[in-house]
Amino acid sequence: MLRKDTFWLIGAAIFAVGYLFIFEFDRPKPSKSIPDLVDPFDLSTVKGIQITYNGTNILRATHLTGRWMLEKPIHYPAIKEGPQTLLTTLSKLKPFSYKDIPLNVEDFGFRPPRVAIALEEASGKKIELHLGDFTPLEDKIYARSPKLNGVFTIDRKFLDVLPFTENFWRDRSLFHLDQSRLDIDQIHIRSGPRNMILQQTTNTTWQVSLPAPPKRGDSLRIKQMLLKLWNWNVVDFVTDDPKADLQRFGLQSPDAELVLSRGTNRLATIQFGHSPTNQPGLVYARCLTHTNVVIIPKPWLEELRAPVWDFCDNHLVDAFDPGVDSLARIEVKSGEPFTLQQSTNGLWSITQPVLMPADEKLVINLLQQLRSLKAIEMEREVVGDFSAFGLDKPSGQYTLRQRGGTNAVMAQISFGSPAGDTSERLFARRHDEGAVYVVSAVDRQNLPSYSYQLRASRFWQFSPNEVTKITLTRGEESMELIRNTKGQWASPKGLLPPEKYENISTALNALGRLEIAAWTAQGADKLATYDILQRKKTIILELQRNGEKFTRKVQFGKQAPSLNFYAYATDPLEQEPVVFEFPLNTYNACEIILFPLLASESKEQ
Repeated sequence: MLRKDTFWLIGAAIFAVGYLFIFEFDRPKPSKSIPDLVDPFDLSTVKGIQITYNGTNILRATHLTGRWMLEKPIHYPAIKEGPQTLLTTLSKLKPFSYKDIPLNVEDFGFRPPRVAIALEEASGKKIELHLGDFTPLEDKIYARSPKLNGVFTIDRKFLDVLPFTENFWRDRSLFHLDQSRLDIDQIHIRSGPRNMILQQTTNTTWQVSLPAPPKRGDSLRIKQMLLKLWNWNVVDFVTDDPKADLQRFGLQSPDAELVLSRGTNRLATIQFGHSPTNQPGLVYARCLTHTNVVIIPKPWLEELRAPVWDFCDNHLVDAFDPGVDSLARIEVKSGEPFTLQQSTNGLWSITQPVLMPADEKLVINLLQQLRSLKAIEMEREVVGDFSAFGLDKPSGQYTLRQRGGTNAVMAQISFGSPAGDTSERLFARRHDEGAVYVVSAVDRQNLPSYSYQLRASRFWQFSPNEVTKITLTRGEESMELIRNTKGQWASPKGLLPPEKYENISTALNALGRLEIAAWTAQGADKLATYDILQRKKTIILELQRNGEKFTRKVQFGKQAPSLNFYAYATDPLEQEPVVFEFPLNTYNACEIILFPLLASESKEQ
């Protein structure tokens, strides 16, 4: 059991220890924060970067007119990512440690600095950073600011953003035109004896002005070629010496040359030599803007060497919008001369040789075919006498006329005689050129030559309630169906069951909305060609409308390659017989619903 005075002694001892801890023992000094290694700066205000290696080798880059340019050791465009990445990394650089020691200590690699970085702001202020040796474990680098006496340590990964070679920050694009690329209006390509000039005539149109005579240029291809040029990159930089021996690169007398200009002002000139040894996929090139020799991929050079014809617009009709109302008339002189007219509300009609509604889709398809028609090659650029090509009296001619009082010709294609000993190619010409082209005979054959090929596909229209009598014939079998006033159908044997005449209404509904799948041939003499007379498979419908009676007849032939069936029908417009493709779905409705009635009638007999 403790005595009372013992408690007092224990309390006094605790007080003494606390006093000594608080007032007598040395307390650790608070640690100092690491100072800034680099003064804060705004990336957008930095106008220059100079990096000095080991006190002698200097790399300098300057920000001018929206881009970075190398000034030392060479004058050359720089990639934006190089300087920007260095500046971004510097702005976020955080040192690991700092020791405030005298600068006369040489054990850190600062005499001279291994790397000295100087940033120049637009205001004239300079920001500097020196890098020294690696730390003993080589995971960090010693660094210092000239404003401070101490030494910092930073992550060695900072070295990854420094350009340790003169080519590290070089822009590897073959062309350095920036916004001036939009000003290019002339492309001059020389390859061996070939000399070609592509000239921009409007914002969207190019012309092959050389070799003469001038020819329409393929504007899309030329624009695509320019886009490829902007992505043509240098594989390696060979020399920047303006006095280099060009003979060893095949550049003394270049194999090819490309000049991009704006008017008389040359924006860029590239000369092409031969391939490096054992590297046939590459080629030497010389950029006259910088007088340097580089190595580039060869395939795009081969594209520049393509024949002149490849840069020409070989369409026989200039671009136009088939849906615009500026087009008034289409005149065709072929198997049958005919004319199509577009009304002010945009609807097309066949006006010659007879007035008939035209199928809008078929007319648009014709216009699209004419627009997409291309020549295979040019037979002769300047022709005085077209009779040698069968073009004085064309075998076919398609003319598009503008709306307006003069009905000026928008486009005209004339087809002549076969080109050479084969019938697979034809001579052709445009109305506005003196040249003769060669086209595929298949492309010509795909164009409509007769008015019936463009007539409206809706052949007729009636409702099932208007049909009063159906006559079905298949070979030697035949039967008649009569509809009474109650809408019931009866054969000579009596009324049909309700489910049958309900199905008959379905078949008649499909027949009443008959739309031709495709027009095939015209003339009564064509019926036998498609087995229409031989098959003897017929549907005759007697109809009554507004007190008038009329008949609609369909005769079926053989099946077409498209799986539709050839057919001939009573033409409401009373034109010459036309064979067409009867739509398969409607044919199946007749086959499943109507013609089986013949068999059921025969069984009852």
